[in-house]
Amino acid sequence: MPCFRAFAPTAVAIIIALPTCVLPGEAVLPPFGRDTVLVYKAGMDQDTKSFIVRIAEFSPDRFIEWEDTVTQGTIFMPASSVQAAKGFVNSSLFEAGVDTEGKQATTLWLSRRIFHDLKAKKKVKVAIDSIDTWMTLESDDQVPVEVNRTIMNLPAVKTVDERQSVRWFLDSEDNPLLLKHVLRHYTQVLASITTDRSNTLRWIKGKKIPKSPN
Repeated sequence: MPCFRAFAPTAVAIIIALPTCVLPGEAVLPPFGRDTVLVYKAGMDQDTKSFIVRIAEFSPDRFIEWEDTVTQGTIFMPASSVQAAKGFVNSSLFEAGVDTEGKQATTLWLSRRIFHDLKAKKKVKVAIDSIDTWMTLESDDQVPVEVNRTIMNLPAVKTVDERQSVRWFLDSEDNPLLLKHVLRHYTQVLASITTDRSNTLRWIKGKKIPKSPN
């Protein structure tokens, strides 16, 4: 929605249209790409620790590096999985010091297919950690996240599965990112997103860095 500012230097008011801006309640998330950094806070009750994800390639393949307080690794999700995987995993791809690959499964993001079907049908069967379970879209919601040092209320879909895991995903078929996960006393929350910094990668270096499509 355009923003307008009115000036009245004479008896006639002159209205000048300014560039599009974000009004209260609206959130425009910058596009993800190389060097995007996601910082999660995860843990039990008050004992939470930071978990950092850096993106080397977002599309069509998804290639990320991750680290917590004690270890690190990388995860590669081929375009076929990003688009059509029927599985979603919580932690099995996060192996310390190992380069892992998501085969017919994604992590942190739902596949485009799962998200599309969830929005259309409200209930889909998903192989979560290799066990088939029903995931139900419970409601639309918003999740506050710091984006480039500014708090935004990001549009989200709230889901619940048969094991009573409650998850909030970004309401975007192109970027169905996990924003929050709650299971009993465990909570994982996306605290911040940074898209405006360069050279953030620490573990994916040299020949491992995907070539630019240009």
